[in-house]
Amino acid sequence: MPSKAMELYERIKEDVIRLRFRADEIINEKDLAEQHGVSKTPVREALSMLVQEGYLKKIPRVGYLLRELSEEEYAKLIYLRYTLEKGVVQWIIDHCSDTEIDSLREYCQATDVAYREFAGINYDFHMAMARLTGNEPLYASVQNTFDRMIRVPSMNLFAEIQSEPHRYHLRLVDAMKARDKDQALELIRHECRRDDDKDPMF
Repeated sequence: MPSKAMELYERIKEDVIRLRFRADEIINEKDLAEQHGVSKTPVREALSMLVQEGYLKKIPRVGYLLRELSEEEYAKLIYLRYTLEKGVVQWIIDHCSDTEIDSLREYCQATDVAYREFAGINYDFHMAMARLTGNEPLYASVQNTFDRMIRVPSMNLFAEIQSEPHRYHLRLVDAMKARDKDQALELIRHECRRDDDKDPMF
């Protein structure tokens, strides 16, 4: 893919991940080309790649929409997320210093955020956790899983955290710092369950 198309791909993908497009919003080549000051060709190439990767679906003669995950796809991603984050939590508890764990509190400061902002803050917190492992393949796997599932975060989870901002994230940081694996893993499992509107696979 040409460099301009790749650059646009990264920008548009970031917009998808950060929920900057509404679920019912028509995404069209002309608007994106004008927004980014480019021709429609690199935009079309970038959008085609996002279709191939399952982020968007193309509506002929209309444009593109965010692709909704099926119940089965989402349940599998939730299970994968839980499995990966168990490893992340266990590694952090076994290897990270108190100072390194406390660095995660930086991502637990914002309060009274909008739904779309919450999705981005939640994403950043979990990426920071994975980054602490220093394990690039593990980080990439966590990132890819969140990238694929963040389009449909649970409104139930959002409402629950809004009532006591970042309660789970702060409790998770405290549990990891206390080297309490059972509590930390239970918090991860609980968050995955609240984030999964379907029957959990674990």
